[in-house]
Order: sequence, then structure tokens, then C-alpha cells
Amino acid sequence: MNEEKTAFLAFISNIILFLLKILAAITSGSLAVLSSAFDSLNDIISYLAGYYSVKETARGPDEDHPFGHRRMEPLAAMLTAIFAGILAFEILRSASLNIISDYHVLDITLYTFFVLVLTIIVKSVMHLVLRRKAEDTMSTALDALAVDSRNDVLSNSVAVIGVAGAYLGQLLFDEVAAIIIAFYIAYAGYQVARKNFDYIVGARPEKKILVSIKKKAAGVKGVKEVGAIRAHYVGDRVHAEIEIALPKKTKGPESHDIALKVQYAVESLKIVSRAFVHIDYG
Repeated sequence: MNEEKTAFLAFISNIILFLLKILAAITSGSLAVLSSAFDSLNDIISYLAGYYSVKETARGPDEDHPFGHRRMEPLAAMLTAIFAGILAFEILRSASLNIISDYHVLDITLYTFFVLVLTIIVKSVMHLVLRRKAEDTMSTALDALAVDSRNDVLSNSVAVIGVAGAYLGQLLFDEVAAIIIAFYIAYAGYQVARKNFDYIVGARPEKKILVSIKKKAAGVKGVKEVGAIRAHYVGDRVHAEIEIALPKKTKGPESHDIALKVQYAVESLKIVSRAFVHIDYG
């Protein structure tokens, strides 16, 4: 299953969960369940953005985008993070107003528990599938969705505890659970934003990536020394400029062949989309 199909199936799953939770929230009056439903609404928007960005990325380079559309994925992730922050604020506001006004009208049923437990099971499976696919494809969009699914397992577990407390007569548990879920949503959005901000602004990649690039270049036969390496993110992939030193006796055609081998070796790293090689002699 490719990235596009994985994102689409995750999107459909979230629509189903959202509809089930909205019905549970309406019938039970639980703010915790409603918060969980809003979280699923955020997921729908997130997965829709993720699906679209993965589809755009798969188009590859064109006349107007010679280096492809890889910035679409981190951009979609950032928009998801912003919406998560807005959603978390609204949940916190509603829960606070309920606590202040002491407003509690709940009708918890077995269906309420069923929907939350079903969500935990589905999200657990989605997390495992999305994480594996994100690792295989190095997709930032799928990685963001995997993190989101993991947080959904935790937030819905909190919702179960809150609903159970309200069912046993401790009605304040429902609002407390909603507040905790709001913080989960906000924190998940922060995690996604922090990770994808560097992709958008073209920051330097992590040191371990630079080390891997140098190791690949140095491993090419004929390279005497690897000099400066300058790299930056273009979307969620890296463009790298590498200076290599060749022996002075190396002739032009041979130098060209070595430079190409260095380029191909560095570009064999999944994280690197383009490598530019500069030759010095010494």
C-alpha cells in the first residue's frame, strides 16, 4: 500500500469515528466525549491535508516546481498544528465555563463506552500502520498522522476514565477529562509544529545527517578528502553541497566520474533528494 492509499484509508476511518462520537456526545451530553469528537474532526482535517500533500508530493518535479512539491507535506502539518491549537482553546473554554456554572446533565450509556473503546482499538492499529509506513517512506505527513493516532489512544483513554467517573456519580470527572484531552491536542499540535518548522524555513539538518553525508562521500574511491558540507531542508528532504579534494594528478574525465559517484552515493540516502559536488585538488 502506497503513501496516498494509506493516508486515504486513515481519512475514511476518522470520518466514521467522528460520526460515531458525535452521536455518543449528543446522546450522553458528555463534554469529554464531545472533546474527543472534536479531536476526530481535527483528525479529519489533518488527514485530508495529509492525503492532499502526499498526493501533491507524488507528482514530482514539473516546470514550475523543478525540485518537486516536498514542501507541501510540512505545510499541511503546520496548518494541522494551528487548527489543533484553536480546537484545544475552545475545549478548555467550554470545560471551564461548565465548571464555573456547575452545569452537569449527563446520560452515560453502554454505547458511550463502546465508541470510546472502539476508537482506542482503531487508533492503536492506525498508529502502528502509519508509523511503519512513515519510516519506510520518510513521509512527514504520515509521521504527523502516526503521532496524532498515538495521542488519540491516550486522549480517548482519558475520556473513558472521565466518562466512567461521571457514570459513577462524580460528574466533575467529565470536565476534568475534557481539559486533559484539550492539553493533549495542544501538545500534539506543538510537537508537529516544532518538527515541521525547520522543513519550511530551510534549516540545516541534524548533525547525524551531515555525518552520514560525509561518510558516503568519503567512501567513494578516489576521494582524498571531504571538505565543507553545506546542507538545508527543501521540504522534508535535504539538498547538500559537498566539497571533495582529489589528488592533483587526477585528470578531467576521471574527476567528473568521481564527482558523479559521490553525488549518487550521497543521494542514495533517503533523506537526501539532491547533492551538488564541488571539486578541489590537493
